[in-house]
Amino acid sequence: MDTLKPMALILSIVDNEYPNNIYPEEIVQDRKAFLKGIKFAEKNGLYYYFIHRLNELNVDLPFLDEKHRDEEQKRLSGFKETIALLNSMPESCKDHWAVIKACTTLPHIPRDVDVFVPREKKKEIIKALENKGMECVHSDDIETTLIKGEYINLDLYTRICYFGVECMDDRFLLSSFAKDEIFGMEYIVLNKKADFLLTILHNLFGHRNMTLLDFLHIKALRKTVADLNFCRNYAYKHGWGQVFDLTVQKIDTLYGEIYKKKEMVSFPYLFSQSFILKCVSAMEGLNMTKLNKLFLYPSLIWDKIVFQTKGSLIYNTLRSVEPLRKSINSLGYLIRHMRGDKYS
Repeated sequence: MDTLKPMALILSIVDNEYPNNIYPEEIVQDRKAFLKGIKFAEKNGLYYYFIHRLNELNVDLPFLDEKHRDEEQKRLSGFKETIALLNSMPESCKDHWAVIKACTTLPHIPRDVDVFVPREKKKEIIKALENKGMECVHSDDIETTLIKGEYINLDLYTRICYFGVECMDDRFLLSSFAKDEIFGMEYIVLNKKADFLLTILHNLFGHRNMTLLDFLHIKALRKTVADLNFCRNYAYKHGWGQVFDLTVQKIDTLYGEIYKKKEMVSFPYLFSQSFILKCVSAMEGLNMTKLNKLFLYPSLIWDKIVFQTKGSLIYNTLRSVEPLRKSINSLGYLIRHMRGDKYS
């Protein structure tokens, strides 16, 4: 039955705006459809919220893998520990960090925590985290990663630069810090306007794809950002206004297909190579050297390979071997760096 296709099934539970005639009890009567829905939810960052909503609706879950749910609870515990650690930073580091790319409009458990810090505070914050038992396992021009056994990985960013264009400046990001709450814990994030801008950029140029969680987050932000023209004007001021318009138009098209035409769109959604190239060519002040241009197409091919293989047996096997995982990550960072992207 079309209504029990994974995307329709998940949206019927997690988004009240989605038009459907699916009753929660139907979901767990069809084991095959339920397990497909679980797999879809997991791939799209919605596993936690999907199960949470079904529990809120008092729906029995006879086909749920308890081991999987226990692992999710461990990740939730690790996430809470990570936020608690950030909140316990020394006074000299407070007000100098914010969790970014967090999709705060829907409760979910991220696989890692991304944090923006100003460049002049980077070393001090890394030292403070190391003093609390975290280990810096990678630090270069692209990204700084810290780990600790019970915590989720922490990735530090100090710049938002794609294809040689500084898309968001430090002053704006620092002035956009705001308090939020998740799982009963208060922490610092970006305000709605800055979050909207960064989420668009990161999904388009950072990953070249967006999960259904990302899409729902963007949709929710758009409703709460009272002055969308502010975001548009900021993007134009920083050389990527046409990219902003093209991406918002793309989001609107997807919204119409899903919510008005009730079509099944493939998620995670991969932005086409032609769309990415159109966006890149529309950027003002593009500062790509011949070497950057040389690496543009390989970077898009790399993004597609990662996208298509993610979650497969070979992908999971390679990622499970630490030296291979580090080598793959380093290759990805190198390719992006050579095309002009800078994250830290």
